[in-house]
This record gives sequence, structure tokens and C-alpha cells, in this order.
Amino acid sequence: MTTTSGLKKIAEGREAEIYEWEPGTVLRLFRDARAAESIEYERAAMEAVRAFVPLVPVVLGVTEVMGRPGIIMERIDGRDLLSVIAKRPWMVWRAGQIAGEVHARLHSVVAPASIPSLRERADGVSRSPLVPPHIAVWALRELDAMPDGDRLLHGDFHPGNILMSAHGPVVIDWTNVTRGNPDADLGRSLLILRIGELPPGSPLVLRVAARFARSLLRTSYLRAYRHARPADMRVVRQWETLRAADRLAEDIPEERTALLAILEAAMAVG
Repeated sequence: MTTTSGLKKIAEGREAEIYEWEPGTVLRLFRDARAAESIEYERAAMEAVRAFVPLVPVVLGVTEVMGRPGIIMERIDGRDLLSVIAKRPWMVWRAGQIAGEVHARLHSVVAPASIPSLRERADGVSRSPLVPPHIAVWALRELDAMPDGDRLLHGDFHPGNILMSAHGPVVIDWTNVTRGNPDADLGRSLLILRIGELPPGSPLVLRVAARFARSLLRTSYLRAYRHARPADMRVVRQWETLRAADRLAEDIPEERTALLAILEAAMAVG
């Protein structure tokens, strides 16, 4: 049985670890053994994007290591945009522009029918013990009134998931992919840029840089996105609040207080 002992870890996030695999490739190995189904969604999403724009790595196959599912893909050499900001703080505005431009391009891609809708994902989120029942009921009710769609939604789009390769930006980590309205994905990204915490193990310099860069990054990202693709900001703001509910289900302790405050304030208004 293949083990990770002979593999060199080169990166990691909350859901998965990245290991060197065969020459020119990497293995994205999920921490949760139950993630096999989400790998198929991730694979379908990346193949759909690749057929339209070269903004994702080439998917080469799937495998299993010590009972954990993994996806084998093209290795992309380059820093993610958060690391770029940490090394070159003056690049923060440009990093936001790149993120906005790329996200708008991704939202031109129609999602494969095999990928679950955002509404289906919301049903699962509502049953999470991490989401208080009164918030789950409110969020599902509000979701029913929101516009639907057929576009590919990344679900965790932020500068840390954009690698700057020699050929341009490449988007990674499609674990949370769904099908729906692009404004929902835009709202989710704005929420992450507003309160999102960096993954465990992030260097101190990156944490300090991210704290000071949030506002500029968010502003330049949104401006670039709206220049490339129209967005109804009233609807986007509603989505930004609603997406706090599914963010709660991801169990990020450092964000929980802020997420609950956002949701409770929205519920108090009605």
C-alpha cells in the first residue's frame, strides 16, 4: 500500500496536503477519507474550466493513499498571490486586480450538470451541528428568494488559491465547487476577504501583511471584477451575508464570532 512516508510535502491547506508525485505532477491528498465524491466534482469543474480557459492545472487522474483519496494534477510552479503580497507589499492593489479579472472569467463557464447546485449544498450545510438551528432555518428561507444560475462557482476563491505561473494565473483548490449564480460566489469571496483567516502554519509575515492588505485587496478585487462583469451589488451584499452560514459549517474557530455577528445582525433587521 502506498504511504506518504516516501512523498515530499510541498504545501497544505485545511482540506488537503500537496505532495510531489511523478515528474511534473503533484498529488492533492485529502485529509478526510470521505472526500472521494468531492474529488469527482473537483475534477469535473477543472476539466470544464480547462476546456474554456487555461486557468486551472491539467487533471491527470485520481488515486488513494492510506485510505485517503487524492487527485493527481499538473504541477504549477509559482507563488500564490498572498505570498506575493507578503514578499512585495506594494503589489497588493495589482493582486486584487488579478483576482477580480480571473474570477470574472471563471464565471463565464457553465457548470457541468454533475456538479451539485449551491441550493443542494445549502441543504447539507443546514444540517451541520456547527450551524445554530435558528440560523439554518433563516438562511434556507432567505436562499429561496435569491436568484439561481448555471455557472461554475469556485466556493473558496481568494488570492491564496491563485498561483502565478510563468504563463499567468492558475486557480487551485476546487473542493467547494457548486453550480449557481455568480453573485453568490462573488459575495462569498468578499466575505473571505473581509474576515477570512489564513490556514494554520501560515508565516507570521504573511499574517501581518494580510491584516493590513484586506481593505485595499477587497476594493481592487471588486473593482476589477465589476469592470469585467456586471454585478448587482444589492444582491451581492445579500449573498455575502448568506454565505456566512456555510462558512460557519467549515469549522474555522477564529472566524466563528465574526460570522455569528454578521448573521445575527442580518436576522435582527429582518
